[in-house]
Amino acid sequence: MIRWNAGLAGLAVAVLLAGGTLPAAAQDHEHAITDRARQMNESFAADEEWIRRFEAEGREIFDFRYAIVDQLGLRPGVDVADIGAGSGLLSRLAAMRVAPDGVVHAIDISPTMIDYIAQTAQSMGLENLHAMLGEPDSPGLPPNSVDVVMVVATYHHFEYPREMLAGIKSALRPDGLLVLVDNERIEGVTPPGILSMVRAGKGTFTDEVVNAGFELIQEVDIGMHEHYMLKFRHRPME
Repeated sequence: MIRWNAGLAGLAVAVLLAGGTLPAAAQDHEHAITDRARQMNESFAADEEWIRRFEAEGREIFDFRYAIVDQLGLRPGVDVADIGAGSGLLSRLAAMRVAPDGVVHAIDISPTMIDYIAQTAQSMGLENLHAMLGEPDSPGLPPNSVDVVMVVATYHHFEYPREMLAGIKSALRPDGLLVLVDNERIEGVTPPGILSMVRAGKGTFTDEVVNAGFELIQEVDIGMHEHYMLKFRHRPME
């Protein structure tokens, strides 16, 4: 999942799955990366083949989908936001776990993906799964509206990380959980295609989230090799 991706994150995934890289200019400017990702996303998302690839064995997020959702601490009645929801893979799993009273907001900046999520939710009878069109600088969620926010393979494409984090913090209820899953970015280890797409590594992203008013509470090892998982909560009032 790659979008704003910001994430979604899921959108630019098409580029990675195809083994391609972005233009050199995009490697020097995060806005250029985001714009290119969005363009590629819109071009490919309408093709069912690409949607299938988002949910294909061998893609690490797909292979570890249950383990990722296990870490969210979901139970009936919990309200969730999946920012950069892509095809809605994780959103659907979360919706099943929080039903009947919990709601999952699947948010993406791709109208094509939002339509696909809505259609899939309807066909599966997931009435508590709501597809929402987001903005590059805002998740579009009301204040104090969710208990858990997941940003999976999406944060590295956020065009406006400061604004997005402020929106996430506002949307989270007291003691709410933010779970970040993103690509490892290690020079000499990470494939060049990923290096060109991911604007920074785990340390930088952690600092950004902490500086936005969150507290890192845990780094979780669920066996992934290409991605890491971090859990944050609101920093306690001093």
